[in-house]
This record gives sequence, structure tokens and C-alpha cells, in this order.
Amino acid sequence: MFAETQLSCVAQTSDKGTVAFSLLSKAHSPDSAERIYNEKIRKRPLHLKPTEPDTAQQARRQVRQAKLQKLKKKSKPAPLSARQKRALMLYDIPKSEQKYEIYEPLHRMWIGYIQEVLGLREEGGMVSNSEAAKLCSADFHGAEVEVVRSRCVSRVGVKGIVVKDSKFVFEVVTKKDIVKVLPKEHTIFRFTVPFPGTPANAVEDAKEEAKEEAGSEGEGKPKDLVFELHGDQFQHRAADRANKKFKSHFLPDI
Repeated sequence: MFAETQLSCVAQTSDKGTVAFSLLSKAHSPDSAERIYNEKIRKRPLHLKPTEPDTAQQARRQVRQAKLQKLKKKSKPAPLSARQKRALMLYDIPKSEQKYEIYEPLHRMWIGYIQEVLGLREEGGMVSNSEAAKLCSADFHGAEVEVVRSRCVSRVGVKGIVVKDSKFVFEVVTKKDIVKVLPKEHTIFRFTVPFPGTPANAVEDAKEEAKEEAGSEGEGKPKDLVFELHGDQFQHRAADRANKKFKSHFLPDI
């Protein structure tokens, strides 16, 4: 008991000999100085912060980040560039699939699609300007087009089903099972749209029917609609044409 009281006295005398207590004793009375020193200085907690980072924890964090980066690279590969796509021939049609008969069902499907776009009926009739303007935004994959005018004379008369409608060219498959690339620039294409209910061979015989006399109308069936497409004004991708607004303007080539 005597040893504990002796130690407490020594601690009090050591505390009272500090610089902080001496400064407080000059400004306050001895009792106030001792009270302030015990409440606000001696018993005040001191928060310590680490001066150096934990090297082991930092190393684990770096390893974890490296693993996450590897997983991201594996789960989401980088997209192929245009050069890589051309090298892999992703958009090229294989030789075994370059056959006209393969794309005939696509052409029949396109005829039904374009008849619905134009609002055609079995009894025939005229197509209004507003309905004909919808052809500017239509998709021509599956249409059978024919070159009727071009600066390159060798392209005139080429006819086939469109298998690729890109921004600047039409890729068509001819009846001779040959894929031809037809630039849209300085080229006029022609395509025929029959009315619903006409036989399948009516589209193929459109030219022969057009050459018939005006008085002979056959069995009273309406004639097929023939449209001409100016490639200079059609240099847009099929996806871009769907949302594009076309305006009527003067065409110098006509």
C-alpha cells in the first residue's frame, strides 16, 4: 500500500514538472491548472496513424487487381478491325453458296415485303407519291435488280438478286451462279414489283409483257410495277436509310 501511494506521488510530481503544466500554472490558479491539465491534456486520447504502408497488404491488393484484369480480358475480347475482318473473309459468300436457286426464296419474301410497303392490292391500282417515297427507306436485300444505265458499258444488262446492300455497292447473284459487285455511282437500276396474286413467273416475264401492245391486256390482270433506282442518290446503308429523311431535288443526270 505504501509502495502504490509512493508511485502515485512520483507520477504527480513528474507530471507537474512538464512544460504544459508550468504554462498552465502561470495563467491559472494551482487548482484550476491541475484540473485543466488532468481533463484536457493528460487524459486526452492520442490518435496515431501509420507512417508506412503495409507492404504485405499492398502486395495482395496488386495481385488481386492483376487477376481481375486478366478475367476482364478473357471475358470481353477486343473487337476485330476492318482489316482483320477482310483477312478472315467474314462478309464473303462461300463458293458453294453462290447459287441463284438458294436466294430465290429470299426474293419471294422480299416481294411480299415490298408489296406491303407499297400497299398493293390484287385488283391493281395506282401508287401514290407518298407510298412510292417509302422505297427510299426500304431494304433491298432479296430484290432482283437490273442495270439499265451505267458509265461502264459492260455492266449494262447485268441482273441478279441482291445479297448485300452496302453503302456504295450492290452485290448480286446472277442466274449463272456468279456473284457480281455493282457500284451505285453513275448507275441506274430497274426492279419490278408484281401485284399480289400474280404467278411467280410474272416477274421474270415483265419485259415481255411491257413490249406487248397497249390494247392487249391478256386476261385482265394488272401489269407489274416497274421502278428505276438512281444509285447516285442511294448511297446509304440499309440501316441508315430507315431513319433518314429524303428530300426531293433536281437530278442533273436525268
